[in-house]
Amino acid sequence: MKLRAERTEFAEAVSWATRTVGARVTLPALSGVLLEAAEGRLTCRATDLEVAAEISLPVQIEQPGRVLLPGRLLSQLVAKFPDAPVEISGEPDRVEISCGRATFHVRGMPVEDFPALPEPGADAAQGVVKADAFSRLVAQVARAASNDEARPVLTGVQLEAADGALTAAATDSYRLAVRSLDWEEGVEGTALVPARALQEAAKAATETGGAVTIALEEGQVSFLFGDRRLTTRLIEGSFPNYRALLPDAHETSVVVERAALVETLQRVAVVAMGQANTPVTLTFGDGTVDLQAGAQEVGDAAEALPAEIDGEGLTIAFNPAFLLAGLEATGTEKIRIELRDGLRPAVLRPHASGDEKLDDLTYLLMPMRVS
Repeated sequence: MKLRAERTEFAEAVSWATRTVGARVTLPALSGVLLEAAEGRLTCRATDLEVAAEISLPVQIEQPGRVLLPGRLLSQLVAKFPDAPVEISGEPDRVEISCGRATFHVRGMPVEDFPALPEPGADAAQGVVKADAFSRLVAQVARAASNDEARPVLTGVQLEAADGALTAAATDSYRLAVRSLDWEEGVEGTALVPARALQEAAKAATETGGAVTIALEEGQVSFLFGDRRLTTRLIEGSFPNYRALLPDAHETSVVVERAALVETLQRVAVVAMGQANTPVTLTFGDGTVDLQAGAQEVGDAAEALPAEIDGEGLTIAFNPAFLLAGLEATGTEKIRIELRDGLRPAVLRPHASGDEKLDDLTYLLMPMRVS
């Protein structure tokens, strides 16, 4: 192999590929990045057997070839390169990388040990969405997925494509986030995608812009953006019937300034954060919402702010971190909180201010019981 690449493009490609290189791998080859030079392009590939990343960039090739280099080492080297073209040459077991006046010799790994990466099938159902809309959907929904590997189904985000819309849902059994957006080009299908992989896809969509093509297949889903592709295995199992959890009515509706509520919650929750199972209590009534929190070992705090309340006043308690995540997800100037009583789930939704365009977001939050 012998080639010459632009430093910025090469650095971006290596950074993108090495995101999937795990810290703990079962096979040495999985810690590497496969570089393949052919037909005027350099393709970088990496995988942890769950998620596979591939990116290609134009380069000047004198001699085509393939090498497998340690991913983290390569990433660290590239990050320190001076602003000059990168030259790569050598055999699979010993590769020379030069940039400016710096030269590195890196020992390669056996290329044949690197697994073949999954690719979308020719008959895969493909839909297209705007990149910025896709990134926003993932940011709003994936935060509700669980981190508990003992319940793998809840660590994923359910994608449902039907009737010209893509719906994403995630839950950790304490909260549920659901959001839909319209396809630019529609497709139908479902996929339970690991939240980590979906968040990586959203990062790539933010970086590349434009549009994202989503290919849904049996056992895997691929996200394509320009010269990049990320493919992930799907989580096995059935996602909960989340639609049955969504309330069909409410007794009390509260509209409040989102930023003001976030700031108040953050102040009051100081005495609750870090204290296990310490809730923040919200009391709605008389045109205000009163927030209170306390821990016997620390102290207590209270603050009130104005709110538009339609219905009977009530008191309800939440995990402050989960409530804050829901408020951040809406992103609008005002939010609406729909309530039945202090023991049943509350629903947070974006609320329009003037001509503000609203996302189709539902954030359901289970209350905490207080003695």
